[in-house]
Amino acid sequence: MLNEVLEIKKKILFRLVDSGINITPKSLDAIAQLENPQDSLNKILKDLAILPSFKSHITEEILLKTNSTELLKILKRITFYKEKQKLHDVQESQDVDLKKGSRTSRILTTSKTKMTSNLLGESIPQTKFPQKQYAIKEEKRFQILKRNQEKSFESSGSKTHFSPVARDYDHDYKIISDPTGKLYTTGDYEDFYALTLDKFKKLLSLMQKRQDVKSSMNIKNILSLRGTTEVSAIGLVNNIHHTKNGNVIFTLEDLTGEITVLVRKDLDNPEIFKIIERTINDQMLYIEGSYNPANNSKSGIIYANYLTKIDIPANYKPSMASVPLSIALISDTHIGSKEFEEKTFERFINFLNGKIGSSNQRNLAGRIKYLVINGDLVDGIGVYPNQQDDLIIKDIYEQYKYAHELLSRIPDYIKIFYVAGNHEPVRNAIPRPAVPRKYCEDLVALGVKCLGNPSIISTHGVKTLIYHGEGIHDMNLLIHDLDINKPTETMKEFLKCRHLAPIYGEKTQLAPTNKDWLVIEKIPDVFHTAHVHINGYGKYRNVNLINSGCFQDQTDYMRSFGIDPTPGKVPILELDTLKIQEIDFKRII
Repeated sequence: MLNEVLEIKKKILFRLVDSGINITPKSLDAIAQLENPQDSLNKILKDLAILPSFKSHITEEILLKTNSTELLKILKRITFYKEKQKLHDVQESQDVDLKKGSRTSRILTTSKTKMTSNLLGESIPQTKFPQKQYAIKEEKRFQILKRNQEKSFESSGSKTHFSPVARDYDHDYKIISDPTGKLYTTGDYEDFYALTLDKFKKLLSLMQKRQDVKSSMNIKNILSLRGTTEVSAIGLVNNIHHTKNGNVIFTLEDLTGEITVLVRKDLDNPEIFKIIERTINDQMLYIEGSYNPANNSKSGIIYANYLTKIDIPANYKPSMASVPLSIALISDTHIGSKEFEEKTFERFINFLNGKIGSSNQRNLAGRIKYLVINGDLVDGIGVYPNQQDDLIIKDIYEQYKYAHELLSRIPDYIKIFYVAGNHEPVRNAIPRPAVPRKYCEDLVALGVKCLGNPSIISTHGVKTLIYHGEGIHDMNLLIHDLDINKPTETMKEFLKCRHLAPIYGEKTQLAPTNKDWLVIEKIPDVFHTAHVHINGYGKYRNVNLINSGCFQDQTDYMRSFGIDPTPGKVPILELDTLKIQEIDFKRII
């Protein structure tokens, strides 16, 4: 990561040098942090070219006059950190000099002058100097910076002062959705019907919001037609399969009836086959096509020429926070297991306390205001056959006692959200309520917010959908080109069909509640899953996709499923930019 940043900075620098443009180090840092630095530099230079005050010297003050919102946020963050550190340095100087008997007034006057001159960056003379000489100096500076950062990375027990930005901000979070305390069922037929009915109505409402969905007919009315007619319909898919001729045939069902739909392999629309190849039973589709009635007028077939899932709008714009804070996303710690990566998890805790890592990594740690634990905090008891052989703590209460001991060492300004996974002492079927208080009373006293699965939280306006991910396995088994090692591809399919476990009756246990909590009614800014113990990152139509890995090494049970875990890798999301940074705690010192 360090080498990549240095290379980006060098490319930017040498391009500016060739153009006869100088740049301050802070300005260079800010531009290098942009999502597409080279493209962004083109736009920045266009903005600067029309500014009368621009004299071929890029400073932070000049950059504040550009039209880049992303750049302004980065500059704000850099300035905040630098000034905060300067204030700390001034305070330390005062403390030292006071002990020596020096005058406080002289220190305050000197520091005030420095703060004024450096408010937006280092003061650099506007006089020009030889460009090649400048480039050579900057190259040496990069090499020194690289060596210093490597030394910082390799050193342990750093004494560097840790002044977390996150401590200066109040918590600002909301629980938008949590099934805990709202899951009522008797297991009767009426409950199963109520669940299916609620699912259909919610998905139908979402489908009808699509701009390309025309006024559809109900299936009963389509079946009453006497001649060949162009129709459109919305319904749930059932019995989907390929014919021996390579066509795809399925049944479409709504509240009024069901009808057969055929998608020809020779249809001149490859996008339809991309959709249909990743369609499974119980997903909702909108179709357009030609209806051909049968001779008895009680059945018929629709030859589809267009179809679509609900999906996420292509122009969706996620919310971003206005403050420079971050959220760390972890899962599957499996405390109590013999394979629990205890030392790795302790490094994570030390990182949160600013005790390890380079200067940049400590700055990153200091911005973390929230922590999400997405299920399987403990390994549980009797979750899978012969689990007792894999346990080092064989009592569920003792597992939670040790979890409390570890989590209590996390800084108190970090708010922790804990969602129930399939290893927790709570029912296995989803939606799943939060872990009962009798098991995790110490965690609740610590301030941990226990939530059901799935839940949606908002942190400084950024919505995060937290789902442990039980439905991932069914999707991977039923859609041939999905891979457990690429979890974000499966996550995209959840978003496209707007449901977290679309098929009923497979391995994923679904509780027959009167409300379907697994419909994705609200589009999240961040979609966080877990369960498969493999890190994955992506983006789909501006929704950030994060599958957090684990803190557990491979067990025999994982090996039997072909799961090769990625323990110790933690994604950290910047709430003001929605950028993700990963820290590998098996390597950090």
